[in-house]
Amino acid sequence: MPDFTGKSVRVARAALDSSTSLTVKDATSQGRWVLVESNWQVCGQIPRAGTELKGRPVTLTAVRFGESCP
Repeated sequence: MPDFTGKSVRVARAALDSSTSLTVKDATSQGRWVLVESNWQVCGQIPRAGTELKGRPVTLTAVRFGESCP
């Protein structure tokens, strides 16, 4: 699993195999939808960077570019 921290959600999605189950969540408590993935930067990820995926689902937390990660 690559380290996607600070990169756009769009870049992260493109780097993962198309069969990977990907969930993206707003890292703030606002519960916003991540619609335009190029406008959002990754704050956190599960599994951690360096972990072998082996078909595991991936969850990213993100904020809009210009916002600080919580």
